[in-house]
Amino acid sequence: MKDRRSQIIDAAAALICRTGFEQTSVDDVIREARLCGKGHFYHHFKSKEELGYAVVQRQYERFAERGLSILRDPLTAPLTRLERFIDATVNDPEDERGGWGCPFGNLSIELADRREGLRRELAKVFERWAAQLDALLYEARGELKEGTDTEQLAHFIIATLEGAMLMSRVQRRSEITRAIAEQLKQFVGTCVHGRELVAAKPSE
Repeated sequence: MKDRRSQIIDAAAALICRTGFEQTSVDDVIREARLCGKGHFYHHFKSKEELGYAVVQRQYERFAERGLSILRDPLTAPLTRLERFIDATVNDPEDERGGWGCPFGNLSIELADRREGLRRELAKVFERWAAQLDALLYEARGELKEGTDTEQLAHFIIATLEGAMLMSRVQRRSEITRAIAEQLKQFVGTCVHGRELVAAKPSE
């Protein structure tokens, strides 16, 4: 059974993923978390912004546990791990319920010019994500063409995935993310010595 603090964070994450941070009120969170009143909320969080920090951290923990763990699998070749990670990112079934597939980009766009504290927290998320991808690409450097900038490629992968998820959400078409994911894998393939990554057909 979830503790009360986790219950509040999970309820807030689901609401923020659906409607955005600014449109989510403390009262909305209280109703979603089925709390008895504001006292239960303010016992755990001093403000909505403090709750926002907790949501970003929780979402990253889920992302790391279920997504970034794919990148760290020592029994799988680095570029195969990358393909699996891209597929998992765009096919996660919890995407609409605040799961790790909910793009951090949505919050970044909404809050970058309004909430400096949350902007910094989101910047840390992207830095950690980029560092994981850069480490994997560095591990695969023997397969990559000479001169490939792994740090730049890591940022390009993140930007592509976030953009794909944002487009999919705006247009309400999940196939957009899968199609762009296939194109992204093909692009990464152009950085590999003498071959392209084999791209599986998008799920029906």
